[in-house]
Amino acid sequence: MKKTLPWLLPLFIFSFLSSCEPEGPGDKDPEPPVAEDIIEIPDEHFKHALVNTNSIDTNGDHVGDSNIDLNNDGEIQRSEANSIRGLVIHFNYNDFNRYVDLKGIENFVNLEYFKMTGDLLFEEIDHELLSYDLSNLKKLRFLEMNNLGTNAFKDLDLQGLADLEELKIINSRPDYSKDGEDYGNPLNFMDVNLAGTPNLTIMDITNSFLNIDFCQVPSLKRLNMFYLEGGEPEIFDFHCLTELEWLNISENRIKSLILKNSSILNTLLVKDIGYYGINYPFVEYICIDDFPEEHEQIATLIDEHTVVVTDCSF
Repeated sequence: MKKTLPWLLPLFIFSFLSSCEPEGPGDKDPEPPVAEDIIEIPDEHFKHALVNTNSIDTNGDHVGDSNIDLNNDGEIQRSEANSIRGLVIHFNYNDFNRYVDLKGIENFVNLEYFKMTGDLLFEEIDHELLSYDLSNLKKLRFLEMNNLGTNAFKDLDLQGLADLEELKIINSRPDYSKDGEDYGNPLNFMDVNLAGTPNLTIMDITNSFLNIDFCQVPSLKRLNMFYLEGGEPEIFDFHCLTELEWLNISENRIKSLILKNSSILNTLLVKDIGYYGINYPFVEYICIDDFPEEHEQIATLIDEHTVVVTDCSF
């Protein structure tokens, strides 16, 4: 029987131990880089506007001058979404016969300025009502939405936007069918939630059908409700707006008006109310503060049938 040579034994042990040692970092194949988080935008028309049009305001002049796709990969990375401060977007709704879903916009957490316009869609709505939730855009300071058919929308949620200063929802009213037969179409109002917006001072809702609780925004200083054209609330009630300085309620049918709020307006615009008779008749009931200035401001709104009081319940 052959004997193992003594000098081979250490070599054998060393080779065995070396084969059992764990691989070092340099021994493994490099892992592929992790792809950056992609923001999902379900609506193809919203994504197209972001990726393929100059919808991004990069210099703060409130004019779109770039698209969002900085790396030209056809997708929206989280870093690209985070870089947006201003968004100016326009939709040709009649090109695709529907309004646009904004799901995914909640990821644009640094957005400060958002203006969305479009062409009013003359089409009967036969799908589920849309809801716009912008409550995650905590840095938003300015919002404008123009030409939304309110019969296609359930609500607009802006609650908790503590930095919001100016809101414009204009020319947003129910759409009619293409042949103009609006008889039987429901008049739908879009609910707007403004709870927790303490810095909102300017609001323009010209020619729009909206449900708004003004007691959610007592900080308002300027309010434009010109020519609601059928979208008038049952009561024009401003008793919570103790900071209000400028108010336009011209060309509206107003049965009841409450201006009693312990303050005096600097400007009250009431064009054509009472002047056109049937179209914009005199107001039936008005409650005001017992200040001579307010009595003067409502002088053109009243006739011998108007009830004017200074003591009213809310």
